[in-house]
Amino acid sequence: MKECKGDFIFKSIEKRDGGTFTNENGKEIEYDASYRLKVDEITENGIDERIFKIPLKSRQLYEDLKALKHYDAIVLEFDIVFSNSVGTVKLIPIDFELGNM
Repeated sequence: MKECKGDFIFKSIEKRDGGTFTNENGKEIEYDASYRLKVDEITENGIDERIFKIPLKSRQLYEDLKALKHYDAIVLEFDIVFSNSVGTVKLIPIDFELGNM
C-alpha cells in the first residue's frame, strides 16, 4: 500500500452512523459508520475544506484527533487506496503529527 502526507488545519472530528441513501439513478446505496474528519488545506489557490472518512477500527486515531484544539496545524499521513473496479483513489488517514504552519 502506498502512503503520502499533507499539511492541514484541524477543524473537527465526529462519529457518523451508517445508513442508506438513494443515488441519482434511484439505486439505494448503503454506507458504513465511520469517523468524519474536517480539515482545511492551504494551497496557492486559497483555502479548501477537506473531509476524510476514517474507519471505526481506527479508534485511537479518533481519540488522538479529538484531543486537538480547533485550528491546530497538523501533518496527516494517509494510506492511498486504489479501486480499479470504479477507477477511484481514496486517501485514508492513518496517523498525524503536530505541524508548524
